[in-house]
Amino acid sequence: MAAVMAQFAVAQVNEGKVVFEEKIDMYRRIPKENEQMRAMLPQFRTTKFEMLFADNKSLYRQAEEAADLSEQPQGGGGMVMRFGGADNVFYKDFSSQSTVEKRNMMEKDFLVEDSIRNISWKLIDGETKTIAGHVCKKATGKSQMGMDIAAWYAEDIALSSGPAQFGGLPGLILGMDVNSGEIVYTATTIDKTVKKSDIKAPTKGKKVTSEEFAKIRKEMMGNSNGPVRIVTN
Repeated sequence: MAAVMAQFAVAQVNEGKVVFEEKIDMYRRIPKENEQMRAMLPQFRTTKFEMLFADNKSLYRQAEEAADLSEQPQGGGGMVMRFGGADNVFYKDFSSQSTVEKRNMMEKDFLVEDSIRNISWKLIDGETKTIAGHVCKKATGKSQMGMDIAAWYAEDIALSSGPAQFGGLPGLILGMDVNSGEIVYTATTIDKTVKKSDIKAPTKGKKVTSEEFAKIRKEMMGNSNGPVRIVTN
């Protein structure tokens, strides 16, 4: 028994860097009757993010090589499609149970300081999936906006975190499906080394509470899940 416990302890991953792919079905955010805008956009937008974690902290941000910008010619000029969300940064300190989120809304940065809030999860027995070389268990729940979520978490990565603001499971979330395919997160690579000095709270933006930010978001976007802004030049 002691030998088994020792092997389990060695297998635990306590720090590292995970690269995620975030795939969004843009057509789910555009009304079907708006055929003109749909014709301007690719259906799916994929962006790479990275999560750094160590010392009971995590930082989730856009990967350096990823660009939140798509260009497509339109007539004699050009068209630029800018999508909200890619500039967001999520920092969590599990020792103090605090979080700082840098949220970008209509090209304005906000710092949302709060305690870590997790959704209520239901752990599913008997279903597993291997993601980035780690066997993951399944859990389901609902987001604060009422969207259905299926998550896959790796118990051998000892951190109750996940992509974006999600977390709260007995292991790191490596895969997630939000709202039946509207947003899909998938871990592609995991590096067991990390630059710890990069794991720090964002500082750029106007400080607001989560309640204040929710009000700002509703004023700017209504009930939309994410802004799409098209600029022609």
